[in-house]
Amino acid sequence: MRLLAVFAHPDDESFFCGGTLAKYASMGHGVYLVCATRGEQGEVRHPEIDPDRYPKGEARGRLRQAELETACRILGLQPPIFLGYQDSGYPLEVAQANPQGLIHQSLAEVEEALLEHIVQIRPQVVIGFDPQGYYGHPDHIHLHRATLGAFWRAGNRMADPPRRLFFPVRSKERVARTRFDPDRYGVSPDSIAVRVDVLPYAQTIRTALLAHRSQTGPEEGFGQVLEEWPGLLEEECFALGGLRGGFLGEGPDLLAGL
Repeated sequence: MRLLAVFAHPDDESFFCGGTLAKYASMGHGVYLVCATRGEQGEVRHPEIDPDRYPKGEARGRLRQAELETACRILGLQPPIFLGYQDSGYPLEVAQANPQGLIHQSLAEVEEALLEHIVQIRPQVVIGFDPQGYYGHPDHIHLHRATLGAFWRAGNRMADPPRRLFFPVRSKERVARTRFDPDRYGVSPDSIAVRVDVLPYAQTIRTALLAHRSQTGPEEGFGQVLEEWPGLLEEECFALGGLRGGFLGEGPDLLAGL
């Protein structure tokens, strides 16, 4: 089996579903990652990395690309595939002021680029951002729309298109322990389709995250990362974003099985 994760920036894969990706890779499945940008606008949090040596833009992107390549090896993923777009930056007002950023690029173009990779990889499962972009990053939301479009269009382009699309999500209770709005960025328990116990992969997740040195900082500060991302090493949850196939059976009743 093949799984394809579609994210916007280096480190998204490790923060949002690194344990799940590592689990399926360890089971022998092919796990692929498409990263839309190289994270050119990311802040440098590690005191041993001189931000002046890696200014925002191409140099910062090269730094973060190398970090992602290391993280993918740790998680057992195939080498990352980059779409080549530019990180828009965060928050929204920063992204809006960056005309080179992903959010200013044609949605149809991004969708087509993703679709080409779906056709080549032929995954059975696609993982991508939910409509709120996990925590509202404009690039995440733009990529969600492109991923959703590519998932459905794959049915017209492939003999055996992906069967399932999943969104990494967090419960309202978990988001309430962060600085983000739980009513906007959290989901109710009955919205969660799959819960993955990632405790057996906790060390792998930790090591992959620390490979993103510029973003997570030094190892001795990892406790703060866990405070900002409660449950990070315990459980990863997914909502069902798309399902191809007649699981309800063919017929006229939208409420069949309810």
